[in-house]
Amino acid sequence: MDNTHSFDHRTSSEGLDAQPVNWELAVASMESVLSQSSAHRKTRLVDLLVQAENMLMDARRIRQPQLANALDRLLHAIQQELISPAEDFSRLIRLIRHIDRIIKNMLLISHKDALPVALIISAQEPPDVLRDALSRAGFAPRTINAQALEHNKIKALADEAELIKLLAQDDESFANLELPFTLLENELRHKTSLLISSKDSFQIRAASAKAGVSHFLTEPLDVSRLNTLLQSSRILDEENKPLRVLMVDDMVTAGVYWGKHFQKQNINFLFESKPEQAYRSAVEMQPDIILLDLYMPDIDGIDLAKIFREHPRLLDVPILFMSTEENDRRRMNAKIQGGDDFLNKTIAIDDLLKMVRYRALRYRQSMAEKRSDSLTGLLNHNAIKDLVEAEIDRANRQNQPLSVVLIDIDHFKNVNDTYGHQAGDIVIRKLSNLLNTRLRRYDGVGRYGGEEFMITLPNTDEQTAAHLINRLRVQFGQSAIRTENGSNMFCTFSAGIASFPRFLDLTSLIEAADQHLYVAKANGRNRVVCSEEVLGASPAKPD
Repeated sequence: MDNTHSFDHRTSSEGLDAQPVNWELAVASMESVLSQSSAHRKTRLVDLLVQAENMLMDARRIRQPQLANALDRLLHAIQQELISPAEDFSRLIRLIRHIDRIIKNMLLISHKDALPVALIISAQEPPDVLRDALSRAGFAPRTINAQALEHNKIKALADEAELIKLLAQDDESFANLELPFTLLENELRHKTSLLISSKDSFQIRAASAKAGVSHFLTEPLDVSRLNTLLQSSRILDEENKPLRVLMVDDMVTAGVYWGKHFQKQNINFLFESKPEQAYRSAVEMQPDIILLDLYMPDIDGIDLAKIFREHPRLLDVPILFMSTEENDRRRMNAKIQGGDDFLNKTIAIDDLLKMVRYRALRYRQSMAEKRSDSLTGLLNHNAIKDLVEAEIDRANRQNQPLSVVLIDIDHFKNVNDTYGHQAGDIVIRKLSNLLNTRLRRYDGVGRYGGEEFMITLPNTDEQTAAHLINRLRVQFGQSAIRTENGSNMFCTFSAGIASFPRFLDLTSLIEAADQHLYVAKANGRNRVVCSEEVLGASPAKPD
């Protein structure tokens, strides 16, 4: 279940067949029904009535009385419209907006209970960029001042947390870290932990390493690096899949033995005894690590490693040779020819698991950095296109819609010319943070280039996507952006949307979205254009 946009408290009496509801998409769908000006009025009202009835049943099922009451009022208003039509839908629109606010509060409360906790230890309020990054990575931040709490309370909170962050924003706050360093020595060494310091010195780095802190960052925060560390802080990758391990050995019994231990650790383990099939599996599986026997009857392990390295998907995957070979020259040659390390087959299972986990996570971290935009931490140009292509394949297999969005910040050159390029960077980061925190975790968000962004929305039709993006457009246009000199400015964006299956491949989807973006720009900017409609024809005004 996606914790960012779904909410479902099911009791045992309700059973596990009850499906979680994507409440935000449900609201957007209701808004979409009312905006379909080409449809007959009564048809729109009947469609809205059906949607509201279904939502009311779900609200009652998860015991949300405030939401159920608001939906009941909406149903009554729709029935009144069917009997005695008003001049417009303004009353229905107000009720839907009221329901939207209730859902946002409901989701906020549920997130705090459902998401894994990131414990922030700091004497000061953590920066917004840190909170935004934690939210995007699926963590619920909890901030404490270690000097103000009892020691047993601090240890209890650290024990419950999945991630520990320590902030040292000045000399005094760094001195305050001596307490958590001592008190949480065991937690810091066995959980993912980050120290963010306002100063970079060898003394601070040494104290951090001695305390067992996993990673050290300095201010101003490198957003790309931060996002990468957060995404790799768990065994799970961005799609919540276990580590992928491929073992190649001509002895089938080796696969049975090692596979039993790997699968106990929630690791996706694949064993192959035939080199040719191993190569095919490696290309298809794209493992996080390959364990390769050095001596096999059909082909030498070193030669097979060379074949792996020739494929672009396997170029950087760590390869660990496993053998009883004791000859140092032979072992060295194996490393030079494509291996990353050499392990004896008699290695203890716990030691092998530690080595595999370490190497695989380092590989994922490296791959995440290569796919990230350095300014925003979003996917970069190539990575977001790869993701769109993968989502097209998924949508085709599952017979589901898919929407692709191109967003361009309006008059961005004027921002740079008027306020400077640093202000332009602030605007880009502001929009990227908005997209990061307002979209679902499985939606793809990337910086396509310059001031242009690309979004992929799985299982979302074009009109629903248009209304979601339009809400973000309004929110972005109404949010003041503070520059480094203290002044406020307001920016807007234009967006073009195209959807699968109307457009069936990557090229046609991007070309259609780009054409719709061009139409949005040509017609005054600050609007969202898709095949069906144009939203936001009038400029958004600040609050």
